[in-house]
Amino acid sequence: VREGRIEFIPSPWAKVYFDWLQNIRDWCISRQIWWGHRIPAWYCRRCGQEIVTVDDPQVCPGCSSEELHQEDDVLDTWFSSALWPFSTLGWPDDTEDLRYFYPTDVLVTGHDIIFFWVARMIMAGLYAVGDVPFHQVFINPLVSDIQGQKMSKSRGNVIDPLDVIGKCGTDALRFTISFLTTPGRDVLLGEERIEGMRNFANKIWNASRFILMNVGDGKDLTFSVRDFDQN
Repeated sequence: VREGRIEFIPSPWAKVYFDWLQNIRDWCISRQIWWGHRIPAWYCRRCGQEIVTVDDPQVCPGCSSEELHQEDDVLDTWFSSALWPFSTLGWPDDTEDLRYFYPTDVLVTGHDIIFFWVARMIMAGLYAVGDVPFHQVFINPLVSDIQGQKMSKSRGNVIDPLDVIGKCGTDALRFTISFLTTPGRDVLLGEERIEGMRNFANKIWNASRFILMNVGDGKDLTFSVRDFDQN
């Protein structure tokens, strides 16, 4: 990032990336959940030797026992996600897709996973492939509640778009999101704001109808930029 090989847009979000790297800590990559990529580690039931290998071992290298048990833990989802830019293109083989699509131009993501995902993809790409996985990181805003809290089911602050559309219409929701979206800032969304934008959109609709009712079919109307400048 400092060398200019990767650019954060908006640029202030690069600070989150650097803060994580400058205060880096050990990363526990194991998880005790039922779904995930299993850790490639085995244990010999007879002698207790630990075996870590690319291919599934058939016998223990220490005592030749076939009584092997694979680790039950799975890898942290961000570990496998860190490999995504190149693992999906055929890596570790030198494939045509890998040569053509890696690195890509832009990654679009949220600021809440800069250290979870973006930093680790860069780290993994440099280590495994020898190059950065992308050249630009575009940080889009997150939609939060009116207090700036991230929406979640546990907090009960989620706004269901279908409910809002049923009450205010799709145009009101689109207009609200578009109006509130600015680079580098989260969208603070509340039903009151959507209702306000609905009322504003209704005024535009009514004004448009009034104009159309008074201009007929509009075939005889001509305008130029000069007309607007003068009036």
